[in-house]
Amino acid sequence: MKNEKMTLDDAQILMTKAIKRIETAIEDESDAKAINAGNCLSGLISRYAKLIETVQLEKRLDALEKRMDQNSKLKKVQ
Repeated sequence: MKNEKMTLDDAQILMTKAIKRIETAIEDESDAKAINAGNCLSGLISRYAKLIETVQLEKRLDALEKRMDQNSKLKKVQ
């Protein structure tokens, strides 16, 4: 995937993996590292929530565009 453009779904998968790794670091590391991992997790969760919202909005927009295309095709036939 080095030269390919990352999709929102790809980003969602990578962020999920990152969250799981950070959770492991929180459990397995020293207090200082666990606190740092907790801070990273907080920022990542915020970005992850925004990504989920964006993916859902994109899917809704695609569905609306398809519906508009179908409606315009029906009007042309009539």
